[in-house]
Amino acid sequence: MFSSSLKIFDHTLPDLKSYKINFSLKKLTPGVDNIHHDVHISPKLRRSVVSVVEYLMAIHSNASEFELIKKNTSGWTAARDNFKETCVDVLMNAISAAKAQKEYQIDFLAQTALTKLIMEEIRNRFEILVEHYKNIIRKHEVSGSVGIKTVILLKEELSNLLNNRRRIKSQVAGELFQFLIDIQLQDVRNSRESNFGPDILLPDAFFSNPVIHAENSTSDHFLAEAYVLFGNRLTDPIKYTPIIDLLQGFFYKVHQKNEKAVITESVNDEVMKQLSGQINEEDNIDTLFNYFEYENKIRESGKGTKSKDEIIGLKNEAKARKNRLNYLYKKIKTKKMIDGIAASFEMQQIYRDYCPPLNPLEVLKYLVSPKERNEITNKLKRLKGSDGKTTNLKPLLEAVKNQRKVNTDTKKHYLIQYMKGISRYHRDLQNYKILKEAMDWINLTDDENTLRLSRINHTLYDFLHSSEQTEVEKPVANHVILKTDVRGSTDITHQIKERGLNPASYFSFNFFNPITEILAEYGAEKVFIEGDAIILSIFEKEDTPKDWYAVARACGLAINMLMITQRYNAKSKQHRLPILEQGIGICYRNTPPTYLFDGDNQIMISPAINLADRLSGCTKSLRKKFADQKLPFNLYVYQTSPDEDLNGTSDDLLSRYNVNGIELNQDGFAKLKEEINLQKIRCYAPDIQEEKFVVYTGTFPTISGKYQRLVIREADIPLVSSDTLDVIQMTGRKYYEVCTNRRLYEFIKNNN
Repeated sequence: MFSSSLKIFDHTLPDLKSYKINFSLKKLTPGVDNIHHDVHISPKLRRSVVSVVEYLMAIHSNASEFELIKKNTSGWTAARDNFKETCVDVLMNAISAAKAQKEYQIDFLAQTALTKLIMEEIRNRFEILVEHYKNIIRKHEVSGSVGIKTVILLKEELSNLLNNRRRIKSQVAGELFQFLIDIQLQDVRNSRESNFGPDILLPDAFFSNPVIHAENSTSDHFLAEAYVLFGNRLTDPIKYTPIIDLLQGFFYKVHQKNEKAVITESVNDEVMKQLSGQINEEDNIDTLFNYFEYENKIRESGKGTKSKDEIIGLKNEAKARKNRLNYLYKKIKTKKMIDGIAASFEMQQIYRDYCPPLNPLEVLKYLVSPKERNEITNKLKRLKGSDGKTTNLKPLLEAVKNQRKVNTDTKKHYLIQYMKGISRYHRDLQNYKILKEAMDWINLTDDENTLRLSRINHTLYDFLHSSEQTEVEKPVANHVILKTDVRGSTDITHQIKERGLNPASYFSFNFFNPITEILAEYGAEKVFIEGDAIILSIFEKEDTPKDWYAVARACGLAINMLMITQRYNAKSKQHRLPILEQGIGICYRNTPPTYLFDGDNQIMISPAINLADRLSGCTKSLRKKFADQKLPFNLYVYQTSPDEDLNGTSDDLLSRYNVNGIELNQDGFAKLKEEINLQKIRCYAPDIQEEKFVVYTGTFPTISGKYQRLVIREADIPLVSSDTLDVIQMTGRKYYEVCTNRRLYEFIKNNN
């Protein structure tokens, strides 16, 4: 299939995208049967799913038994909103559980289990509805409480339900899954990306997949509505397997050209996987074959918007795509499927009028196969419409005439659209197989014995609503200390007193009060306040992973503290009051603090307090040296003592310039990398600093759920002369500054 070589593959070929799914549950622990994953989904969520399914079943089934439910629009709105809110809460808790165990596959398990729950409840609710009708009919027939006409109408409704079961289930599932997709995109995506990084996110198409809720993914009706029409019988005008084989062969030739591969008789699994990924990427069809869009670009270039070289490039690309499309067109024509493909688009306006009694493939055959036309005509004559009248064949005959008039260019247009439909179907079918296999490995259980046994053996995955989780005060696992120190507070106090003003109110209104107002947003508490300093703490507690952002939130809080001071400084300058300058130190310790009591006063003891004090400090000689210099950053750290002195003590002996800067200790930076997804960027931004520098950036959620960006600068600590500050050598040690430079944030935004 892959051995021949053609001239169209001798020219430059485009690099193609490859659709990839990073999905697996293999790292998760099996349940009590040592085979399936035991999952207990929130009972509140299950009740919410049932409620929404019942409403949607009422809307899409047109069953008279549901008339009262259909009319209750306020009840439907409440059920829908409750489902969305409950879903968000359960999924966010699942992300927290995945973060706590450092295993993102737990999040995949939650999404898959929720999908299985929805599909099960749709099937259950439909069967309950059918059984309800059967019971009513039996009851009326036995009791004779209603007339025969009522019983006949009920039987007709039951028959309609059974005949339309695929459509009803598909519509209910389609609408419900759209709610789920909206939730994933609007409410949950940011949290996933922040915790696990963008590479872990499942593509949007993974769950927005019509195949998931199709009872028969090869039925004519389903394919015609959701994708493109094809069959698998020898007599069918279009067949799926030959088209996929043809695409696979074409993509393999592209692969050979791009990879400079040697033509072989067999293709290894890795190459086949790559080819399948390329077929699944719908955009590749346009990239290879759609020369029509380039012809439009060439026409637009006649308006003088393109240079001569650009126009030549457009023409060359258009020619290359046209040659590829012509090759594909000839192959399809040789297989006698091009007329069928064109007819599948031409019949779009009329086929529903004939289905039933026909199916869409029979309508297609009527258009392209004269041999079968008489048989289909006779079938239509035998099976009259629901109104008892003979089916009108005139639209079909007109479609036959129009089909014969379709020119080659239009057929090529149709061929491109058809191949894109095949690409989507191929992708969704493979996604469904992945998801179906995963659902088969899940044991959704509410059985108390199974839950107890699985829970005691630590094999149960609980995905609960927050209201269902037992509220127990968790012990502190670790903590962060933030120390902010006001520079020159004694001098500021003196200046204010000299003017007959109140220094206490100045510090309160410009520093202490506005900072106190934002502490709750970051989960921070005051340890104690001195005249010119604030020491704050943020705790992480065991088994509460949704709040495991202690370092990130400390960094975000520090940034906002500086921003508050800057705002009040602007006001102070207007009124000729002194301005405040700070230095902030953030220290993380992977242990809880200890406490002692002085009477009723609780006093925290932690080495982090002493280190945060060092990090927030500013060496006087460095402050004096840099006083008149415009520095790109607010923090610079130097080593003035030999390594032996530093290694011989746990104290921080480094010298630092820290004016409106924020220093994060090394353990804190390591913890931050665990809390959020940090992207490393090597920056060259001459308007900030001539030399290249390294930063890390990522986002984190505050307590209220707002997302804030952090930029952390990583820099080397030089060994310098204590007198002249001349650099002797680089020490290999690093320091970390939480940056506040607005230009740097703009640079990251524009280059990320």
